Amino acid sequence: MTELSDLRPQYRPQVDPADLVAAVGGNLRPGLRELDEKISGVTLDSKDVQSGDLFVAVPGFKRHGAEFAAAAVEAGAVAVATDARGLEVIGDQFPNIYLIEVEDPRAWAGLAAAHVWANPGDELTMVGITGTNGKTTTTHFVHHALTQLSGPTMMIGTVGVTLGDTHVESARTSVEAPLLHRILKWARERGAKNVVMEVSSHALSLNRVEGVTFDMVAFLNLQRDHLDFHKTMREYFDAKALLFEPGLARRGVVCIDDEWGRQLSQQAPIPIEVVTTSGRLALENENNNAHAGWYVAASELNETDAGTDLKVGAPSGEVDMHCPLPGVINVQNQMTALAVVTGLGYAPQKVADALSTTAQVPGRMEVIAKRDDDTPLVIVDFAHTPDAMSSACNALDPVTPGRLWCLFGATGDRDRGKRPLMAKAAAANADIVILTDDDIYTEDPAAIRAEVATGFGEANMRARQLWEDDDRANAIRAAVLAASADDTILIAGRGHETIQMIGDTPHPLDDRAEAREAVAMRADARKIDVTVWDSPQGQAPRLRNRAQTWEDLDYHDTTTSR
Repeated sequence: MTELSDLRPQYRPQVDPADLVAAVGGNLRPGLRELDEKISGVTLDSKDVQSGDLFVAVPGFKRHGAEFAAAAVEAGAVAVATDARGLEVIGDQFPNIYLIEVEDPRAWAGLAAAHVWANPGDELTMVGITGTNGKTTTTHFVHHALTQLSGPTMMIGTVGVTLGDTHVESARTSVEAPLLHRILKWARERGAKNVVMEVSSHALSLNRVEGVTFDMVAFLNLQRDHLDFHKTMREYFDAKALLFEPGLARRGVVCIDDEWGRQLSQQAPIPIEVVTTSGRLALENENNNAHAGWYVAASELNETDAGTDLKVGAPSGEVDMHCPLPGVINVQNQMTALAVVTGLGYAPQKVADALSTTAQVPGRMEVIAKRDDDTPLVIVDFAHTPDAMSSACNALDPVTPGRLWCLFGATGDRDRGKRPLMAKAAAANADIVILTDDDIYTEDPAAIRAEVATGFGEANMRARQLWEDDDRANAIRAAVLAASADDTILIAGRGHETIQMIGDTPHPLDDRAEAREAVAMRADARKIDVTVWDSPQGQAPRLRNRAQTWEDLDYHDTTTSR
């Protein structure tokens, strides 16, 4: 199985440490001029070190990277760069390697890697996509269009790294900067012309794109997430806004369908264009320079379970487009992609035609089963925030003749404040809600569900039934077996992920595989033990236990109308 560490270019740098320090800063420890080693790579990971590498030891949340310098040197590192604290940890252990003192090892690592790998990003058209929800889908849209219109395009994001037939899974949305520059060099050697990547708030806060200048960047939206890391929505926004600084980007596209997008559109110091799905817009920035907008032409949006047909108002005139993914949220993602790719110099209608043929995105409003006379519409989506769950439900409502089911859980060891908000969103926007487990990590799963459940009592209750099941795979099977052909089942929160974390141990769990299996066994209804919440309107849920087939349950309709 190919891993990210395997994506190594044939090019072998030979960089003198003194020249590197002269180029990007730092202090080379005196007395080492007699050494004659050259640097041939850069890494933050002591397990990734190869002979000739520079190991950058960064301060971590729990331990300092300098504690792993011995392992890096043993693996062949010829130089270590770190801060003053790291040098104290290292002491005089390594008299025969270069030691470089830098003020901010994380930021310096990206600049150093760019220099060592001869700035490969400068030879590529670089596109960065940020936002709470929709990054993966928008990145796939841009990747597909650029591949069709321009040629080989590498995609980097939550689903992994893809170039042509090569696909490698990634543990995080944005890889560390030294690895990023190495992968860019690898891609360039293989003929890549463009790179489109998701840029998370963590990546911006932790300098994971340092040393890259994006030709085009885009902002989609900002909704509550990652407050365990950023603490406040303002800090979260400020992290996202870093992508629009002149040192990181040349031009940008901003979706202004939320207040944060509107704020960014007015403060961004680089040239931008705006996108809105809510109507025609004329916007002026502080310098009174009018921005032409991209917008949905009035009364020209037709939604079906096969996608959405629409007309897009563009600076150069109207464009006809088909969005192959369900929901207005994906129209927003596709319109942003349209503005991005057009901004790189391609004709709007040609871009729209290319975008219309984009394949399903793994785990993003992914259709597991199409509706027919015997089968409900089954969707798996990565929605893991209250707003994303609401948007996903609202996207599926217009194409659901029966009941809308929403199955979700909350992640352990993460932002606890959003847990009841997720329950409120689900109960307010779906007819039947199933609360189950997501990644548990070190928390008690029952305690997580209990915190989530507090939100049901505060919800503007649309839900007719609330269910709890501590076995996610079981809950998915039960929902698919119990739903009618007119129903739609939204399985939210995990998307493309294939493992569930319990403690520090990964366990196989793929919502898509479980859903496909359940669709295949609909004819074989089984008895399943569950816990049922009755939800009389205006009252907090009451727990009671039952063991019977889901098909035979009495539904307590607490709503007067759909």
